This record gives sequence, structure tokens and C-alpha cells, in this order.
Amino acid sequence: MTEAKIDPLWGYWVTTEDFLTDYDRQVLLDLYQPLVGSNALSLYQLLWNQRQALVSERNQHAQLLNLLDIDAPHFYQARIKLEAVALMHTFSTKDALGQYLIYQLHEPLRPQEFFRDNILKTFLYEKIGRYDYERLQTKYQPPRLPQNQPLTDITQSFLDVFHLSSSEILKMAQQPTPKTTTKLPHYTKDQLATFDWQLLTDYTASYHVSSQDIAQHQNELFNVHAFYGVTEIEMADLIANTLNVQNNSIDIRRLQNVAQKRFEERVNIQVRDETNNQLQPELTVKDSQAQEFTKAEQQLIKQANQLAPGDFLAAKKQQLHGFVGSAETGVLRKLQQRAVLPLPVINILIDYILNNSATLTQSLVETVANDWVQNDIRTAGAAVKRIKARANGTGKSSHIRRKSARNSYQPHQEQTTDWSKHQAKQVDPEELAKLQQQWRDFKNNS
Repeated sequence: MTEAKIDPLWGYWVTTEDFLTDYDRQVLLDLYQPLVGSNALSLYQLLWNQRQALVSERNQHAQLLNLLDIDAPHFYQARIKLEAVALMHTFSTKDALGQYLIYQLHEPLRPQEFFRDNILKTFLYEKIGRYDYERLQTKYQPPRLPQNQPLTDITQSFLDVFHLSSSEILKMAQQPTPKTTTKLPHYTKDQLATFDWQLLTDYTASYHVSSQDIAQHQNELFNVHAFYGVTEIEMADLIANTLNVQNNSIDIRRLQNVAQKRFEERVNIQVRDETNNQLQPELTVKDSQAQEFTKAEQQLIKQANQLAPGDFLAAKKQQLHGFVGSAETGVLRKLQQRAVLPLPVINILIDYILNNSATLTQSLVETVANDWVQNDIRTAGAAVKRIKARANGTGKSSHIRRKSARNSYQPHQEQTTDWSKHQAKQVDPEELAKLQQQWRDFKNNS
């Protein structure tokens, strides 16, 4: 892009990854302003205050030029200086409202990182000279303990200052850590071995993603694979499209968000007939189990064992002529991450709830899941048996108080009055005429 292509009528939209602190502003003045100049620094600080929530609410560049009191060529020079020192990335795009630029702002480096960057520190030295350079180095150098005299550490420990009962400390140390505190999904070695990690590493090598980074996020990546049915090659594409380009590291949160968006687009746009066919696999259970289940139940069990929860949910929703919502997949992913139920059991849970409710809600999912965990439901067949037992009033359910034997996990329904069974009362014509006259008198006097 050249200076001539900066059009004041173009829009602009600002996005940031973090917030600018007072300390950051001081670093900008001391270390960055000598490099980029006052116009660039003013532009940078102004853009931090020009962040818009929606792209459609963007302003035109003419506003920036007026606020900064500079022309388009000087604006362009200020902008590219910010880009050169990695304070900003600029993207060009257009939509129905016209051409616009996206300014992605980055916070300044920590002073210690700045002085480790050979290019930045050399450029600063050339700009301000040796004296001011050493002064700034000293200013931002963390103070160290004296090295030329003996030091005795007299710092008091927590138990020196605060007194706790030894028996209480021992009691707390012996208490097991609740499983609910684990935020990340945990999978066994056998489960992780079903995914070809070497193939993923080979495909992402061209993007300079390290095998250590993949290993660090192995559990989260496998969770995405297991829930959405993402293959190794698809996972490599997800990593490539969500990579943190500054350090070539995996941005797991962005990856999860993009995987969710792709999943929703895929399942909500697909032709319904194609997905409905997915719900009709030509599969049967083993002969030894066939007598325990109906043909429809056999089909459901086999499907639950074959599909990932995301695909199962999509197929079920399409069969019901509905669509998959973000909240529903969020509820299911949280359940899967807890690793309290196997994937086929989660699929039966999906089928059961959607047969009785339009959507998967947190309360319904947790109610059913808690019941199955406490009753050690570990297979799809066992889940189907549990549903049948509760429907017949024979299932053990001491932790759920039921008003009747047939009250399973069904959503609450309000009792309504059948007005066809009630006859209207006869009204005395004279009494009605009297009431109507009283109403007319009231209206006339009001």
C-alpha cells in the first residue's frame, strides 16, 4: 500500500488484545517515542481510546486526521512507524459499507525485553545517544540486593506470624482434592494413543509449531478431536489458522472457538436429508444382547458407539428439524471435559433429553449425568436400561425425590385447566343490567 491509497473516507476499526496500563504509557514515552516520534505516539494512544465494539459502528479516517491535526501522508508515516516497532498490525478489507482498515494494537514490550532486542535497543541508542541510553537502562533495571556485604535473611514465614492448630493443618492435608477443581480434560494414555500425534506434528512443522507446544496442549486438542470428530489433518488446519504469529505458538482458546464456529456452520447449513441418513446406520448389536433391546434401541446404541458427541447432536437436531446452538455444545463440552461419562453414554444422554426437551440445558444435562454417574452407567446399553428402568419406576434413585413412579428426569410441566369440563354460570339479566348501569355511572363521574 502506498501513501496515495490512504483515503480519508475509508473506515477504520480498532481491536486490541489487552489493556494499556499507566506503566505501559511511561514505557511508551521513554523508549518508543524517540523511535517513532510524537505523531505516531499520539496516533497510538488515540486509537486505544477509539476501540469500537462492532465493525458496523466504525468511523472514517477523516475523524482521525481532524483529531490529530495532520494530513493523510503524515498519518501514513505515523502508522507504518507503529507497525515497524510491532505496536500495531494493519489489515485491509471491505464489506457492504465499503473499504476499511483494521488496526490491531499491541502493548509495548516490557523494558527488560526491549533491552534484549538488538534492533530496538540499537535504534534507541542511535536516536538518544549514550548518556540518555544508559540513564534509561538504569531507570528500568530492577534493583538488586547489595553484593559487597554479608546479608542475613530475617524474613518471617507464614506460620511464624499466623498461628494455626497443628491438628487442623494435618486434617486439611489429609483431605482429598475435589475432582471438580480440575479445569482441563484428562485422558488416559490409551485414549490419547488413538490420535496420530506424529502426523499432526509433521503437518504443523511447516508453520514452525514445536512438538513441545503440541504436547503441552495435548489434552485440550484431544478434547476438540473427540467432541467434534476433528481428524489429524483438520486439526493441523485449525492450528495453522489460529496460530499466535508473534511466537508461532498454539492459541488454544482461539482454536476452540474456531472449531466451534466451523462445527455450527457445518451442521446448521448441511442438507437435512444427508444428516438424517447418518441417523440410520445399518448396524445391529450382538446376538447375546439383542433380546434385551428393541430394534430401535439396538440402532440407537450402535449409533452412540460410532459417532462423536458433536456429530450425534447435529444428526439428532436435524432429525428433529432443529438447529445446534452454541449454548448446547458448550454444556456438552463441559460435561465431556469432566471425564465422568464415556462418549457413547453422553450420546444416549443427548438423545434422551432431546426426546423430552427442545434444547440441552445445563440443569437437565447435569441432573441426568449426576444420576448416571452415581449409578455407574458406563456403556450406551446401560444408559438405555437406566432410562427404561426409571420410566417403569424400578430404577434406584435415592438422590432424586420423585412424586410418582413415572416421574423421570422430565422437564417440569404446569397443570392446566380443561375448560371444556366446566359449564359457564347463568347470569341474572336484571343483575347484569344493574351492574352495567353502575359501570356507566362510574365512568361518567370519573
